[in-house]
Amino acid sequence: MTGAQHLLTGLRDAGVEYLFTNPGTTEIYFVAALGLSPTPRPILTLSEGVAAGAADGVARMTGRPCALLLHLGPGLANAIASLHNAKRAHSPVVVIVGDHSPAVGVQDPPLASDIEGLARTFSKTVLRATSDQHPRHIGALASYLTLEGMPGIVTVIVPSDLSWSDFAQVAPLTARPSPVVGLDTATIARARAALDDPTGTTLIVGGDLLTRDGHESLHQLTSRANLHLWTNTFPTRIDRGAGTPPIRRLPYLPEMAIAELADTRHIIVIGGSPPVPFFAYQHLPDRLVPDGCEIITVTTNPRGARSGADQLLASNTATSHTSTVTSSPSPEPSAPDLAGPLNASNFASIVAHLLPVRAIVVDESNTLGINLEEATAAAPEHVWLSALTGGAIGHGLGLAIGAALAAPDRQVLALIADGSSLYAPQAIWTHIAQGLNIVTIILINRSYGILHFELDRLGPHAANEETEKLLSLHHPPLDHARLAEAFGVPATTVESAMEFHDSLRRALQSRGPSLIAAIFAT
Repeated sequence: MTGAQHLLTGLRDAGVEYLFTNPGTTEIYFVAALGLSPTPRPILTLSEGVAAGAADGVARMTGRPCALLLHLGPGLANAIASLHNAKRAHSPVVVIVGDHSPAVGVQDPPLASDIEGLARTFSKTVLRATSDQHPRHIGALASYLTLEGMPGIVTVIVPSDLSWSDFAQVAPLTARPSPVVGLDTATIARARAALDDPTGTTLIVGGDLLTRDGHESLHQLTSRANLHLWTNTFPTRIDRGAGTPPIRRLPYLPEMAIAELADTRHIIVIGGSPPVPFFAYQHLPDRLVPDGCEIITVTTNPRGARSGADQLLASNTATSHTSTVTSSPSPEPSAPDLAGPLNASNFASIVAHLLPVRAIVVDESNTLGINLEEATAAAPEHVWLSALTGGAIGHGLGLAIGAALAAPDRQVLALIADGSSLYAPQAIWTHIAQGLNIVTIILINRSYGILHFELDRLGPHAANEETEKLLSLHHPPLDHARLAEAFGVPATTVESAMEFHDSLRRALQSRGPSLIAAIFAT
């Protein structure tokens, strides 16, 4: 067996089920090897960024490692924006990058680059495959490392001569047990004291505390008096909807986040990350938290959030103020108003009203999705995946691929802003090629809405005809439905609330991919 075959066997030993790729010549030995074994199942995407988004989607939905196969440094570079989001999501992903053989690499061929330097921007560990370690063990080791300590990305650089060389059979690498996330007892004690302070304590929660398995602990936290509960602005995953604990996302705009945290004396972080602004602003403070606020980080590891919450609630004083946990049914979303053109309000109401039970929502709706969080809070139970965990747009269409493959019995609803969709429209080719159960909605305002808002911050004299050209998608207008049809995906265009309601209802009644181009009134 070749080195490529053995490395894939190592991935399989570690439970990797999917490998997403847009390969090149240095990966052709992997292509041949993938044709000889059903696992990992190879999935072709038409760009590297889409492949990275799909791997992130599988990892988020399963909690297990997923693999990615890329072509040299330029192929890796094409995927870095999506890998940045996957890094911020703490997704366990193995990135395999083909490289030149040493004999060719020393001659500085056109595609030579600093692969390791690129990989270190998003990887927790970078490995270079050599003959000193059997490739089967390298593949398994990389997979195990993605879940060791803080979950994340492990990159393996594989020279082509190692891929084509023959290696003898070896026994599989013994699985590395994932150790229990350790928590500092002194930090737990400080957090317990802050939890009982009635003057203002905020919790920033994330990770497994936001999944079904963490709901009991989350219920106990939400039932406490004098406690404000938030998750970060773009959390990796929330299992939410009717009957689940209420949880709000910290506002994106810094002035809104500052106002929400203004009276906070203590912030306890459990599975999330301390609140920080996305950008600096000339007229705003550099910190979201007030001066003198104590930040107590119990854990930032998403796999340790539930354990951290349970330890925090374990003492008598921490439970003395909790009420009995009950799961009272939430009211169903009210019937939407279907009169008039489509806008952010009626769009959110329609989505909430039609959302299927156990659906997976991939959210890259950006400014037009401002009403979705509140509107869908009482919708049937569903999973919410934020595409923008790292703030890099263009991730959602690929993320939906991985979610759909990981949970083929569930409906995936991809809510994608029009500007974001154009970073990777070729993702929908994989939607149809794999027959995925994804309804994609493109939210169209024909502009980079958030940048219009940012420009307005600068005052009335900042906007003019030239700046408008840099932020507008009006001229020429894009036909997203025809673009989808060119890739083979059934599509329709809507402009009114009634048209959107009827189109979404029809799309959800049939399996397979479809796309709705939803034009909002401006």
